[in-house]
Amino acid sequence: MKKYLCCFLLLVCNVFYSTQSNAEIYKWTNKQGKVHYGDKKVEKTAEDITGTVKKQNIDTSTEEHQKLETIFRKENAADRAYKAQQLMPDPAAADHEKRCADAKDRLFKLEGRVNFIDKDGKVIKATEQEREAKAAEMRKILADNCAS
Repeated sequence: MKKYLCCFLLLVCNVFYSTQSNAEIYKWTNKQGKVHYGDKKVEKTAEDITGTVKKQNIDTSTEEHQKLETIFRKENAADRAYKAQQLMPDPAAADHEKRCADAKDRLFKLEGRVNFIDKDGKVIKATEQEREAKAAEMRKILADNCAS
């Protein structure tokens, strides 16, 4: 418990002191006329310009906020509907993938030893050239209709 309390106190002190530390920025001109900037007052004539520098790069105008909102606009109902539609599976694509998988399986079988069977379940005599022609036809169908 003491360990957690100690860590908490260290964190609070760190936050308090980091917000309290304000570095001053000074501007001065040396004898050669060269302008210098620094966080320490090197010369007595150095001017404290902290207030003017802090205002740099801060634009709270409405126009700038509107520009940022057009670039980084918030997601609306149409955006959410589009994302939901993109995540839904396309039935036609799924059917196409199934047909391609079936065709690849058929080609695999055609490239090995195969028996052709008619609709009555009887074996059809086929030559090696006929088998190779059917395999070539299946390769062409796959190349034309299926990716890899």
